[in-house]
Amino acid sequence: MKRLVIIILAMTTLAAARDKKPKAQPGPYVFTSKATARTLKVLIVQENLTEGYTLDSDNQFQFRFSKPAQMPLIGALFMASSGCPGMTTKKVWSYTLTEHNATTKVTVQPVWEYPDDYCQTQTHELIWSQPEEIAAFQAMLDKAPISSVQAPAPKPVPALATAAPASSPTSVADQQQGTKQYAACLELAKNNPTITCK
Repeated sequence: MKRLVIIILAMTTLAAARDKKPKAQPGPYVFTSKATARTLKVLIVQENLTEGYTLDSDNQFQFRFSKPAQMPLIGALFMASSGCPGMTTKKVWSYTLTEHNATTKVTVQPVWEYPDDYCQTQTHELIWSQPEEIAAFQAMLDKAPISSVQAPAPKPVPALATAAPASSPTSVADQQQGTKQYAACLELAKNNPTITCK
């Protein structure tokens, strides 16, 4: 009976607190940045690892992190089961990065992942309700270095390569043989200026 009274009081308190402030909306949450998807991925991965999350899956620009966490009281009481060996409740953050017109769109989807009464994995929306965290995430994206895409400068060709035979060897053995022949030619050319090595 005492537990029921505590639950009712907790629910009433949470409901009253929820009604006083504007409701945060469930995800997905969408952000934009002028940085490339590759640059943003590095920043997001570093940030999550620093916060103790584990990289669960990584499919180039779609990836997710998770870490064990305690659901809010109502969810913990009515949804998540604590009787499933080896299964824990986790906070899961999924990210999708897409580039279009020199802008990268970052889609963030946080969820709770938890075992139900049948020890099956279920998910429930995790509302990102801290405006300061959201603002900090956008600020991190805004501060990301914007790299201008430039064509790579041509590399200088070594002198030895210009004197190589016109037909380039295809295998490692052929390349070694060609190098030995060229070195032998150069040795002969030292004493005889009429010999030209190609």
